[in-house]
Amino acid sequence: MFGYIMANNKTLTKEENNRYQEMYCGLCKTLHDQYGITGRMTLTYDMTFLSILLASLYNEPESSGIQKCPMHPFRSHRYSCTAATAYAADLSVILAYFKCLDDWNDDHSVLAHEKSKALKKHADIAAARWPQQYIAIERGISDLTQLERHNEMNPDKPANCFGIVMGELFVRENDKHAATLRKFGAALGRFIYMIDAVNDLRADIKKERYNPLISIMDIDFTQVLTLLISECTKEFETLPLNNDAQIMRNILYSGVWSKYSVKGGAE
Repeated sequence: MFGYIMANNKTLTKEENNRYQEMYCGLCKTLHDQYGITGRMTLTYDMTFLSILLASLYNEPESSGIQKCPMHPFRSHRYSCTAATAYAADLSVILAYFKCLDDWNDDHSVLAHEKSKALKKHADIAAARWPQQYIAIERGISDLTQLERHNEMNPDKPANCFGIVMGELFVRENDKHAATLRKFGAALGRFIYMIDAVNDLRADIKKERYNPLISIMDIDFTQVLTLLISECTKEFETLPLNNDAQIMRNILYSGVWSKYSVKGGAE
């Protein structure tokens, strides 16, 4: 379900694109520094967004530099890291670990099983730092699995379930921003679950896989999704952000729609 919280690069300025890439590369570097090459393989734009948001909200100091990396061995590039980058790195390995476990349970993928074993020690380290988030992810995936096994056809239930998980991920500390961040993350999570279900709809029907939208596939999902993301942006606009607000607005108002298939995927 991840892979939607990314920028629409075509509508960012050159400076904004460079800045966005710096933060992405910062997360990549942090993953490698903390968890090696296995950690680097968990890099996503989703967790990059989380790191940008928290760094901006808490006005965190940055460490920046220029480096080459295995992904770009011949070209030097800038990176920027904050405390939020380290937090996003920890969540990245936890999420990747549970994703592999889920793939193993669903499809008995040997590759997913091997990946989960490689990620286990990293996930344990991250869990020790962020037990509340680890438990939320573990519980959320378990609840989603149960809803799927019972063929739950009310899409609000799995969407809300995923929303609860996302809400907890955006709350790094219990402070005056926690309630807004939790509501923001929950709304974003509901949107992500629904847009992913819409995109997978035709393929899931063809392959006889679970999708709670099958029973209501004739409605206009664009209107539903617009309502869901508007709940998210409403909370976002109340946050006292210090920088990079335009990049985040690009992501929330445009980028999250980049992979949307109005027809629910290919025939």
